[in-house]
Amino acid sequence: MRLFDLPQAKHFCNPAPAVIARVSAQSLRSFHSQQPKGVIRIQEGRAEFDVHQVNLLSSIERWLLYSITHYRRAVEMLVPASAPWAQVTLYYSSFFAANAILGTFGGWIGHTQNGNRVVDVEHGVPGSQELRIHRRLSSPKGANGSHRAFWDFFYDSVATIYAWTPKELSPALTPVNGDFEWQISQRNDVNYDMFCAWTASQQFYGTFKASKLKTLRGPLQLQLETTERLIKLGLHFANDVSLSTAALDGCGQIGATVQVRKKLTNQRPPHLIAQSAFYEFGM
Repeated sequence: MRLFDLPQAKHFCNPAPAVIARVSAQSLRSFHSQQPKGVIRIQEGRAEFDVHQVNLLSSIERWLLYSITHYRRAVEMLVPASAPWAQVTLYYSSFFAANAILGTFGGWIGHTQNGNRVVDVEHGVPGSQELRIHRRLSSPKGANGSHRAFWDFFYDSVATIYAWTPKELSPALTPVNGDFEWQISQRNDVNYDMFCAWTASQQFYGTFKASKLKTLRGPLQLQLETTERLIKLGLHFANDVSLSTAALDGCGQIGATVQVRKKLTNQRPPHLIAQSAFYEFGM
């Protein structure tokens, strides 16, 4: 995957108001499912480019929101019986943040009704930018599975944005433990193998002190650190390119994007245990 450089990304992430006004909000998966096979390049100034661009920018805002919110919820689940699911939640938080980073630099990976789609940069010059649509493109290492392929594409492509990455966040752009599949493998272990999940709960119980987050150990601790870096980097780049959309409208909060994001991620869930079936479970 080829990505924009930072000046090119700034142009891409700030379409003219007239462009935004004429584009309807829609699913990128649906949009790309409907594109004729002959469409392999979309050019700035054309309708297809505008639809993809504006809806990708909205997705970036939402990926960042969900990544932060999932991170918060994961931290709130740090008790033995839900520690494995906290790790799964952190995984998805990192996945959303990584999608946001790719999107900021013009990259998008989706899975449509007709197979996978990879959109990357063909030409980056502001005013004549062009994106290329790849159909059923194999990832660099030929990874199997949508998430493995995503991380393979991600780590392969982001090498080109190191120059604009703060040094302390640069580890976010390299595979965990040198293995692009690490996050997937660890997620699958605690999600699908009950022995691994219970082992994770036992390790958590034996090492974690509720008063100090840094007492986390093992894969959960490494996933937490990985997720934190990816979120910080996604927010850093969104700020660098001055990303600002109305994508977070509709959930009852108003204000600037940063204010709306803060309000939504700081919302506490309602206390509805007494209204649920929880106490019918013999508790």
